[in-house]
Amino acid sequence: MTSIGDLHDLAYRLGITLGHHHGGPKAWYSASTRRISTRWWLPVWEYKSSLAHELGHAIHGDQRLDHGHFSQMQERRADRFAAELLIDPDQLADLALWHVDDLDCLAADLEVTPHLLAVYLHHNPQPRQEEAA
Repeated sequence: MTSIGDLHDLAYRLGITLGHHHGGPKAWYSASTRRISTRWWLPVWEYKSSLAHELGHAIHGDQRLDHGHFSQMQERRADRFAAELLIDPDQLADLALWHVDDLDCLAADLEVTPHLLAVYLHHNPQPRQEEAA
């Protein structure tokens, strides 16, 4: 499992300054200042997922469009980056045995948002238990 410390280390290696803000979006990335800010008091799965997503924007050199937002392609790529970074396939397989079809609980145990788990599963389909047996 990718820890919060691992995410902070990655940000440091990329030259990204981390900070926090009150209210507003869960997280944002500024390419011009090389800064990621996350909202105070996010649950661990929201914090890790949001920070990893914004690191995806940084790693890919994403720039905001004229309207101040990233493109849908950039958002999908950042989601996929975050999902691949945070979800260990072996841990997913082990925990999936306990949660069967309860993706919200599975996501919580993986410390990711249900959205990032869905992104991961879309790109990395898992065999159903009946098929694997």
